[in-house]
Amino acid sequence: MSDPVWTTVFLWLFWLLTHLRQNAFVSGEDPPPPFQRIYQTAKAVRQFKAQEMGKHVNNSIDPCVDFYAYACGNWKSTSTPREQLQQQTDRDLIQLLEEAVRREDSVIARQAKEFFKSCVSAQAQQDQQQQQFLSEFISQNGGFPAVPGSHWAVHHHDYDWPRVLGTLRLRYGMDILIGLRLGYNYGNVNENSLYLSEPSTLIPRELCTQNRSDIRDSVYEPLELRVASELKAWLALGSEESARLAADILSFEHELCGGMRGGSFDPWDAEEQLYLANYTRKTLHEFSNLFELDLVSYVRASFGQEIVKPVYMAAPEYFRQLKRTVAAHNISLVANYIMYRAVSALNFPLEDRPQLRKKECLERNKELLPSALGELYARQFGTEANRSDLEQLYQTLKAALRQSLSADWLEEGSQRVGQEKLRNLKVQMSSYQSPLILKLQMERGNYWHNLRQLLGAVQSQRMSRLSDEFRPPPSDPVEAFEDRVRLRPVQQRLDMGLALLQPPAYDHHYGHAFRYATLGVRLAQQLVMAFDDPHWSVGLLERDTWDGPTAWQFHIRSECFARQVEHYLRANSSATRQLITDSGALSVAFRAYLSWLGFQEPNNDFTSLTNETLPGLNYTNTALFFVSYAQQHCSLDEIRSRNDQWTPGGFLYSARQNHTWTRLQVNGPLRNSAEFAREFRCPIGSPMNPATKCTIY
Repeated sequence: MSDPVWTTVFLWLFWLLTHLRQNAFVSGEDPPPPFQRIYQTAKAVRQFKAQEMGKHVNNSIDPCVDFYAYACGNWKSTSTPREQLQQQTDRDLIQLLEEAVRREDSVIARQAKEFFKSCVSAQAQQDQQQQQFLSEFISQNGGFPAVPGSHWAVHHHDYDWPRVLGTLRLRYGMDILIGLRLGYNYGNVNENSLYLSEPSTLIPRELCTQNRSDIRDSVYEPLELRVASELKAWLALGSEESARLAADILSFEHELCGGMRGGSFDPWDAEEQLYLANYTRKTLHEFSNLFELDLVSYVRASFGQEIVKPVYMAAPEYFRQLKRTVAAHNISLVANYIMYRAVSALNFPLEDRPQLRKKECLERNKELLPSALGELYARQFGTEANRSDLEQLYQTLKAALRQSLSADWLEEGSQRVGQEKLRNLKVQMSSYQSPLILKLQMERGNYWHNLRQLLGAVQSQRMSRLSDEFRPPPSDPVEAFEDRVRLRPVQQRLDMGLALLQPPAYDHHYGHAFRYATLGVRLAQQLVMAFDDPHWSVGLLERDTWDGPTAWQFHIRSECFARQVEHYLRANSSATRQLITDSGALSVAFRAYLSWLGFQEPNNDFTSLTNETLPGLNYTNTALFFVSYAQQHCSLDEIRSRNDQWTPGGFLYSARQNHTWTRLQVNGPLRNSAEFAREFRCPIGSPMNPATKCTIY
C-alpha cells in the first residue's frame, strides 16, 4: 500500500477506537485502559488534529461577520472542548484508582484507592450497613422529626440548632444554613481569618437570590419532586407525607433566599476577597448580639474549641433573613430541613446505577482526597519534557507582557513597579513531595464506616488552617488532574494543572501556533489579570501599586471596553473586566508566538517551522493561531439558531441576535486585534474589524 493509503487506514482505525471508547464510557461499559495507548506517529497525530479542526469550521459563514460562528459553526459534540478534556481526565483517574496498590503509593494514595473501591462496591439502598449508619447518624445529631424512632422526642425540648449545625460541620464538613469560610485576612495576608457567609443551598444559586421567582413558579417543581422522591425512598415515608414535607423544606429555603445576593463570590474565592471585599470584622460575641443568633455556639461546635480571633461578616443581609425565617417557623421544620440536607449529602443519588457509581465515587474522592488523586495523576502523566515546554512558553509570554508594561501611558515609576512584579511571578505545577497525612482506620468493604472516618479527618485538617501564618497556602490548591490556571497574588505565582498538558488539549506535535493559542492564552489571562484595576490598585505585598496618573489612564482605556460590551449586549462590569483580560491575553500570546518564530532559523529549524501549519487545512500558521483560539470555546448550544431549529449556515448577523457572553469571549478580543483583521482580510467597519479598537496590554 502507498503511504497516503496507510495513513488513511490508520486515521480511520484511530477514529473508530476513540469513538467506541467514548461511547462505551457513556453507556456505562468499562472503557479500554487509558494507559495502553496506541502508538501514534507525529504525522498521524497532526493529520487527525487537522481533520478534527477542519470539520468544525463552517466555510459558508464570513469570518469577518461572526468568527465564532465561522470557527465553530459545524460543532456537533454535546460537550465543549473543556468538558471533553475533563471526561478524558475522569477516565484516567478511575483507571488509576482501580489499580492495585503500588510500592510508590503514599499512605493517602492507598487510602484513596481503598475508599474508592469500598464506595463502588457499597449497596445503594436498604443495605444493612447503610441503614445502621444513617440510623446512628440521625439519632446522634439532633433527630429527624419526620422519621418515627429518630429520638426527636428526646431532643426537641432543648434542640439547639446552631450547635447541631456546628457539630455537623466538625464531624462531616457540612455547609447548612450558616456559611463558614476560611480565607486570607485581607487586612493582613500573613494570616487566615474566618468569614461568616452564605451557605450552600438546594435551590440553584441563580434561582436563590433576592430577585428570586415565586415559590409557585413551575421552575421549582422538578426540585420539589426530587426531594419528595428521596424522602420516600430513604425514610420510607408515604407519598402524601413525603410530598408535604418536600414542599415545606423547599418553601423554608426559598424564604432564606430572600437574603442572598450570590454574585461574583459564588463559589467562594479567597483571592477575589482580597481585592473586592469590604466587610465588617468583629468578635463572634459582637456578631451574636448584633444578629440575635448564637454564632459563638455554632463556631465553637464547628472547631471543637473557643475561637477568640475576630471574624468577618460577609453576608449581613442573609443572617438577618436567617433570624427572621427560623423565628417564623416551628423548630421541627428547622430540624427536618437540617437533617434532610445532611442525609442527602451522605447518600447516593436516587438515580444511582452501576454504570454511574464509578463517576459518583470519583467525585467523592475529588472532594475529600484531591491531593491523593493529584499524586497518582502526576506520577502517571507528569514528564520533564512537559515541564520544560511549559517553562519555555511561560518565559516567552512574560517577555511579551514586559514590552506592554513599558508603554508610554504608564508613568515611569509604575513601569518599574510593574516590571518588578512581573519578574517575581513564577509558574508552578503541583508537587507531591510531602503527601498529606490523615489518621484513618479504613475497613475493607465498609464504605459507610470509611466515609464517617474520612469526613471527620478531612474537616479537622481543613479547619487547622486557621492557625497558618506567613502567607498561608491557598485554600483551593490546583491539583495535577485539574485544567485550571490560577493567579496567586499572595504567593506571587501562577498555579497550573497538569491536565492542560494532556491530549486532547495539548500535544507537542500540534505545533507552537496551537500551543500559544490555547495554553498560551490561558496562562496569559492570569498574567494580565495581575495588572488589572483591582490587582494593581490594592497593595498586598509592600509597594506593588500604580500611581495616580497611570490609574487614570487605565480607567480611560477601560471605558473603551465598557462601551464595546454595552454595544454588544448590555452594560456589565464583570464582562468588561473579562474582555479587558481576554483581549490582553490574546495580544500577549500572539506577540509571544511571533517572538518564538523570530528566534527560529529557516535552515536549522526547518522541520519545526513546517509543523506550524496542519496538513489539509488551508491556513497560514497565524490564521491557525486564531482558529485554534476560537475553537476552545465551541459549544453546541451556541451554534443552534435561536428558535432551536437547525439551519445549516443560518447565522444571520444582527445587532443583538447572536450576541452572548460566550461569543464575546471569542469575538470580543478578536475585534480588538489588528493582526486578526489583517490575517482574514476583514474590511474596516465590518463586524469583526471595527474602526475603533480597544487596547491596554
